[in-house]
Amino acid sequence: MSFVLIRHFLKNPKTVGTVWPSSTALCRELVKGINIEQAKTVVELGPGTGVVTRQIIANMHDNAHFFAIELNESICKSFSRKLPDVKIYNDSAANLKQLLEHEKLTQADCVISGLPWASLPFQVQNEILDAIVECLPKGGYFTTFAYLQGTLLPAARKFKKQLDNHFSEVRKSRVIWHNMPPAFVYHCRK
Repeated sequence: MSFVLIRHFLKNPKTVGTVWPSSTALCRELVKGINIEQAKTVVELGPGTGVVTRQIIANMHDNAHFFAIELNESICKSFSRKLPDVKIYNDSAANLKQLLEHEKLTQADCVISGLPWASLPFQVQNEILDAIVECLPKGGYFTTFAYLQGTLLPAARKFKKQLDNHFSEVRKSRVIWHNMPPAFVYHCRK
């Protein structure tokens, strides 16, 4: 359990999607089948405690460029203490293009997200997805996850439509039952 996540979830549940870090099984599913091993640039949105970050780093090749983007300043600071060698920006994921430019990069081959999509307003979802699509090359990958119980919410159904409108291919993984709560991954390709 992460006390950082619990504290921020209680303060503002719309910006922190859970109080539990993602399980190893969910982290593995997020990086599976997206050619992360060949990616030159990988970006993580909403890294939280860094459990997905560790899985990303373990699967990237040594010369790949990686950074994370976290909106919540306290979570960003906690992440930096735990993973001091990982570059993280305290910024909005909607600013992905500007952050890539700051890194002197033009695109990201893979974008992996832990953002709480179902709790984000439609306009914010759209702004972030537009930024992701703009920064991915043709054939680039975007992955994110959703909690099984959240699929009943209208915002989650709208988000799935958003994915279908933004990407040429959207696949849904099997349910990862060894996660609290159970979740699945959207594997999206531009």
